[in-house]
Amino acid sequence: MPKKFSYPITFLHCRDLLEIRSFYEDILHLTVALEQDPCIIYRIGEKNQGAYWGFCSHYSDFLEHPEMICLTLVVDTREDVDAWHRELVSKNVKCIKPPSHTEKFRIYNAFYRDPTNYTLEIQVFDKVSILN
Repeated sequence: MPKKFSYPITFLHCRDLLEIRSFYEDILHLTVALEQDPCIIYRIGEKNQGAYWGFCSHYSDFLEHPEMICLTLVVDTREDVDAWHRELVSKNVKCIKPPSHTEKFRIYNAFYRDPTNYTLEIQVFDKVSILN
């Protein structure tokens, strides 16, 4: 069995990052945990008990409409991503992108479909992240 997940990130599609920034920072006073053009990731809750919401303007090119939600589970190592890949594939979970490195975001990740056709991502950041 693979190791437990470290923390969740829910990624949501948006059209305008400035509008998102205005609302979530200026109105809700959320803290930016990480910026990766074209994404902003906000910390929700305390560091050791929190979760994260990521708003990305590029997802319309990747996620299938109307399932514009990506549920991301972060693990500690590339080996963990690979172990989850083997586990999910062995249980006939549809893989839409096998594990690979994405240099732009400095992550190693894979994408799957859940039973409702939502996108599920298993990922690890290349270096120690400020999200930990």
